[in-house]
Amino acid sequence: MFFSLKFRFRRLHRIYHNRHTRRVIGAGIIVMTCILVNSGCFYFFERTTNDKLTLWDSFWLSLTTITTVGYGDYSPTTLGGRLATMILLYVVGLASFPYVITQIVDTTVEGRNDRRYGFIDCRNLVEDHIIVVNFPAELKVVAIMDQLASDPVTSHRPIVILTDSIEELPFKRPNTYFVRGAPLHEESLNRANIERAHVALILTPNTDERAADALTVSTVSLIESLNPTIRVIAECSSIKHLTLFSSFKCTAVIPTNNIAAKVLAQEICDQGIAPAVSELLTGAEGSEFYSEPIELNGISFNELRGLLVELKAQAILVGIIRENQHRINPPLDLQIRQTDRLIIITENRSDWKRIHAQLLDTWRAT
Repeated sequence: MFFSLKFRFRRLHRIYHNRHTRRVIGAGIIVMTCILVNSGCFYFFERTTNDKLTLWDSFWLSLTTITTVGYGDYSPTTLGGRLATMILLYVVGLASFPYVITQIVDTTVEGRNDRRYGFIDCRNLVEDHIIVVNFPAELKVVAIMDQLASDPVTSHRPIVILTDSIEELPFKRPNTYFVRGAPLHEESLNRANIERAHVALILTPNTDERAADALTVSTVSLIESLNPTIRVIAECSSIKHLTLFSSFKCTAVIPTNNIAAKVLAQEICDQGIAPAVSELLTGAEGSEFYSEPIELNGISFNELRGLLVELKAQAILVGIIRENQHRINPPLDLQIRQTDRLIIITENRSDWKRIHAQLLDTWRAT
């Protein structure tokens, strides 16, 4: 709650300090002052000749006059009323009102162009968002965004794409922002609001394999220095370069080329593996991998697996994640901790909430 209010305050602060915004506010204050002062003058002078005149009538006259509509239902007849209208509305007001409209149009057009060409500053736009660093290919980035949009854990999070390899984002998606800049420039990362981001996903840039992984490592280093608590997921072009990331807190380093090669080669040896892996790793219809928290403490891996069988739960226990280290098919006597996350296969994420509640009830009853 505190951070949300702080973010809104910072957003209002930055909006106010925008040069177009300040011009609009300044000119708007002048226009409203002219309308209000003239309304008072018109009421004061014209009330002597029209005792049915109200303050609302005076305000209506001032507003329609300054906007050049001028219905003619009211008009000043006294010397004081005419002088006030001439000075406040014809001279000052009509000079200021078109300026306000011009600045509003300029601000709108500039905002659209900045967003389209990546010149925006996301510090006053988003928080708790996902930053996708680099743009190796449109199909790849779109596929990642589709996966994020299909999962309730990430579907609500804004996405900021940070890259200097394109001049304009080739697609339009809701809740998606484009920051054009070099990922290794601190200013670019700050414009992507790295300080308030939820996770940074660093894709392999389009360059030589060794150079690409070196650039990725440098980007990881800079991001972690700017936000030590952020989750960083990095794509690595070769498994040979995984040691380059060992000195960083990077949550996950994924050698995508080697994974793809492994799946393709294994499909030759074990028919049907590739479609099964594709189902587990994509949002297509069928079961998927998930990592979910567990509130049970002290139960063995074998006992937990037995409980799932006893409950006839549509969930397959694959392994655990402990202290950011995964253990696939661990020893059967391994004791589960409340800080662990289970690696499971289920039809969808929502199934696990129901299964987890059943597990807790059954375990407490024994």
